[in-house]
Amino acid sequence: MHSMLREVCRKAVLYSTQVFHTGELRPKKTRTRLMNSVPPIPFANILPLENCGSKNNSDKFYAVVYDLLKKGNLPQAEILLRDRQEREPNNPRTLNFLGWIAAAVNLPKFSLPYFSEAVKLAPDWKMPQINLDRVNKYLTDNQGYSDDPESRELEKFLLIKSWGYGFWADVSHVLGQLLVAEITGRIPIVHWGRNSLFGNGKDTNAFEFYFEAISIRDVGSLQEEDFDFWPPKWNYQNLLEGEVNKWSGPFSRVAGLYLLSRQEKVIVSDFYASVLELKPWIPNGHHLYGLSVDELWMYLVDHYLHPKKEILDAVDHFYNTHLVSSDFIAVHARGSDKALEINNLSEVNRQYKEIINQYLASNNCKNIFLMTDDARVLAYFKETYGDKIIATDCQRTNSAKGIHYQAVPDRRQLGTEVMVDAYLAEKAKAFVGNGFSNPSQIVRYLKNWHSDDVILIGQNLYHTPNTVLHNW
Repeated sequence: MHSMLREVCRKAVLYSTQVFHTGELRPKKTRTRLMNSVPPIPFANILPLENCGSKNNSDKFYAVVYDLLKKGNLPQAEILLRDRQEREPNNPRTLNFLGWIAAAVNLPKFSLPYFSEAVKLAPDWKMPQINLDRVNKYLTDNQGYSDDPESRELEKFLLIKSWGYGFWADVSHVLGQLLVAEITGRIPIVHWGRNSLFGNGKDTNAFEFYFEAISIRDVGSLQEEDFDFWPPKWNYQNLLEGEVNKWSGPFSRVAGLYLLSRQEKVIVSDFYASVLELKPWIPNGHHLYGLSVDELWMYLVDHYLHPKKEILDAVDHFYNTHLVSSDFIAVHARGSDKALEINNLSEVNRQYKEIINQYLASNNCKNIFLMTDDARVLAYFKETYGDKIIATDCQRTNSAKGIHYQAVPDRRQLGTEVMVDAYLAEKAKAFVGNGFSNPSQIVRYLKNWHSDDVILIGQNLYHTPNTVLHNW
């Protein structure tokens, strides 16, 4: 690709911060401190720790998993095990570990298929059968227990707070937690408060600046003294706090699997959980059971994301003024802080030109609608394609620091600009984007594109397990 884009990426890599793929920038020193200050979340003791697998296992992989479980890091252990299971679906040790984790998060019925399959695959190995018998006895002895959402008390809630990073990373967080609400049968309430980068710095719900309310309830309806809350760092008095022990301290980094069996009236989500990681916890018989990751995303986006009228009016105004008279393709290209997340961003960006040229030639498209957060990327595309490039007049960065991390005077306007770009791209004849970027992924799910009309370059963010968030 052109030297300008290569220079953008080179400078971004020099920017001395660390980044998580969901959008988080954090100085190296701070991140190291947080990694060493995450107390484990208590888990159920249906099965003793040694029943997860031999602690003296000669296989280095299982030794790592055992050590993670020993220190209480169930989310990271599960991520590694799911990845292993994807590559080796019939490994009885992996299945036994996964069954143990299901029991540990108090979902014993989920553990039974894992132990049963492990018994079939390794009939001479006693541990899976011991675990199977023990869980069945637990369920018999606790006949009043049920992990079926339909059998639980009605009117239980899931409060979804802001993730606090990029706009579509925050939306991605919301959609993942809405899947938790679907699985558990809870009433979801979304509230982007003080820590949202797209609010007004107050307790006002910034989510509803952009989208219609998810529920008729709001956070105020949860501020009842007689309600019980989980995790216990939250209570009726501090629900409007921006962040409480999100990255460190008691009940920090609360993964989605911890939310699935809670019985409290209100559970509060302030930490990212992906659809990919929640998919295995959808119970058999649930209306979403058996859907692929992409199908789940399509359902969640279609079912829950309804832009405000003023957003759609802004989309229609720009479309009718600049795009309606011709076919166009939409392109989303990243610069700025994205080079911190993608080591080969320059390689990804280098592929755009050939793909775009093929689309222009084969589909007789006259214009290119460009989404980008980087003014230098916009300049490159204008230099390359001239008047074919159409872009909104939005705020962009000239540095390796994302625009949403800068001192923006009107953050609501910033969020509006991000939304307008995405919903304009959805109107295109075809779309080319970055597979490891939330905005590109969201555009992918805003409508049912023909498979030939969407190309996401590079690694697929929504199909990739995140081993960084629980790296402690």
